[in-house]
Amino acid sequence: MASDDQRRELDEKVTALVAARFGGDFRAAFRHYDGDGDGVISKDELKVMLSDAGIGSGLTRWAWANGIMNEVDANRDGVIDWAEFEAVFPSDR
Repeated sequence: MASDDQRRELDEKVTALVAARFGGDFRAAFRHYDGDGDGVISKDELKVMLSDAGIGSGLTRWAWANGIMNEVDANRDGVIDWAEFEAVFPSDR
């Protein structure tokens, strides 16, 4: 389980990334990081988003991705769908 500091870092850095690159549009960000267009973000796609947001390092990003998947992937299918993503990053911010 992530600490409050880790959750805050994730929220702040992803929100800043979405603001800077996608004009604050979390749905556009979701579509962008769904690199293969299958409607979900895989662990590898998540690691790209984390890298772009400046979260973790090449050595720790896999641990961040595993932790996020464990907390966000509500239906345990190994990917993050839009509803799961939006539960963490509401699009109406």
